[in-house]
Amino acid sequence: MTMSKQFPFSLRVMVLSGISIAVISATIFLVNNFATAGSSAITDTLRKVIPEIPKDTKISQKMWATVCEESKDKKKKTCFASQDHSTQEGKLALRFSFGYMDDDRKPFIITLLPLGINLPSGVVVKIDKDKPFPLVLQHCTPDGCLGAAQLNAPQTEGLLKAKEVSVIMLPSGATQPISFDVNMDGFAKEVKLLP
Repeated sequence: MTMSKQFPFSLRVMVLSGISIAVISATIFLVNNFATAGSSAITDTLRKVIPEIPKDTKISQKMWATVCEESKDKKKKTCFASQDHSTQEGKLALRFSFGYMDDDRKPFIITLLPLGINLPSGVVVKIDKDKPFPLVLQHCTPDGCLGAAQLNAPQTEGLLKAKEVSVIMLPSGATQPISFDVNMDGFAKEVKLLP
């Protein structure tokens, strides 16, 4: 499924301009201390990040869709296989995207994270049983915080075959990280459809 919806800011420009900054060393906290919480625990902790979430809210996932953005001169289009995690009220909790950038088709994971996360602690992605790796946090806007990672060949292959992928972060003021589980059903098929 292709969606014409634009990202709230240019992912390509933001990621390529900021990915070369040093990875935050405090990400070690998440790598060593992450815990996979149940749905109610995630909702409780997420309420600290997004205060207006009602008490009985559940986080829902949309399946994979292709989201594209065009360059300003409309000569280049960059597309991502993307999945949103949202509250019942439609508040975005997490956007997880994968796509290829530049003429070299460099593989990237790009996430839009909720406001209110502990930035110094960083954010990590865990693919199946592999060691978690950090996202580079780019900046935050009223829509959320952008995190990205360029993948190497083994990471890309692992992601395309993955059964379990988690994005792990520490909400500000919390002592335990929360983990968003990304539903990988249909992911590899969606990636094959990317232009």
